Amino acid sequence: MILILAATALFTPFASALYVEVPDYNSGIASAGVKDVINGRYGDVIFATDGGISVYTQNGTWYSVNARHPDETPYGMIAPLETMVTTVALDASGHLWIGYPNGLQIGDGTGYRDIQNLQFLKNLNINCIARWGDEMWVATGRAGLHRYQDGEWTWYKPAGPEGLGSYTIVSMAVDAASDALVVGSESDGVRVLRDREGNARFEQVTCGSDTFRRVSEVRVDPFGGVYLFNRTTVLHYAPDAGVTPVLDADDLSTFPVTINDIAATREGMLYIASDNGIYGWNGSGVALHITSRDGIRSNFVKKLFVDAYGRCWFVVPGSVGYIPPMAGHAALSLSAAPVPTPVVTETPLPATPAPVVTPEESAGLFEGVRAFFEGLVGAVIPG
Repeated sequence: MILILAATALFTPFASALYVEVPDYNSGIASAGVKDVINGRYGDVIFATDGGISVYTQNGTWYSVNARHPDETPYGMIAPLETMVTTVALDASGHLWIGYPNGLQIGDGTGYRDIQNLQFLKNLNINCIARWGDEMWVATGRAGLHRYQDGEWTWYKPAGPEGLGSYTIVSMAVDAASDALVVGSESDGVRVLRDREGNARFEQVTCGSDTFRRVSEVRVDPFGGVYLFNRTTVLHYAPDAGVTPVLDADDLSTFPVTINDIAATREGMLYIASDNGIYGWNGSGVALHITSRDGIRSNFVKKLFVDAYGRCWFVVPGSVGYIPPMAGHAALSLSAAPVPTPVVTETPLPATPAPVVTPEESAGLFEGVRAFFEGLVGAVIPG
């Protein structure tokens, strides 16, 4: 089953009316403008969106908060600084850190401390946050990196003596196998920090003479190391083994495709978000290809995230959903729920008969992956 959470009102060929409801921040994701996703502390999944913070709970329900709708949550009373949330993270104590375009909020178990002072952060636009052991690393604007440990802030200047060499850091990941922090920058390449103790020294990641200045994104590999990627290529990096190629966009399709995001599963599948759907790479080739014909509503997939349960969340224009963990043959069905909107209308629509699906159309739902799926896509409106 693919779960879809639509940012527009729900409409299926079997519906006789279109319903748009009063905002209810306990019924769905606040917005499909997802900026960041993490696993929560309580078996939940936390989304940072341009409409606030949304949490998909362990029992399958939703709640959302933003600047206009603060609320009490399992992470304390959250009154966001503003509606746009750029990133979220949990520290070693399980407290929530929330980044915004104009500051940072840090939970302490009882409340939240607002950081909007240039004494602590040299730029208030929070790009991304990563936990490394008991430390929190915060990338801000074009101001490089900040480290928080035991109540103390340390600033690593873009051109400082530590060798960061990067102004705008857009992604970070910790390689648990080597205990190293890998950071990707907008245009200054990728750096690695191997040692947290003593004097920090960042090293540039290279392959021969290539400094990967056009590679900006870093993602965790559950088997050790990290993935590096841009719009055309995916690489693997481990501090002890160096850089190895994984795939190019040409390996995914005979037609040109653009890589937008990647996410690796514990089963060894690498999901690739593209402008032609979601590809599954099994190490030697394409083992899976999911497109709008299979229920994800759009071929332009912007973001992916594999949660603690093995579900692969995806973000497409106007919708958010997930692909459940797959084992053997599985049949797809489609569930949908509308994201709250501030308008109340009920517009009658002409009844539409159920579409007739030919055997040829059924066979075309999954190109090259019949071994994974059987059946047709259905549409189910939650009651």
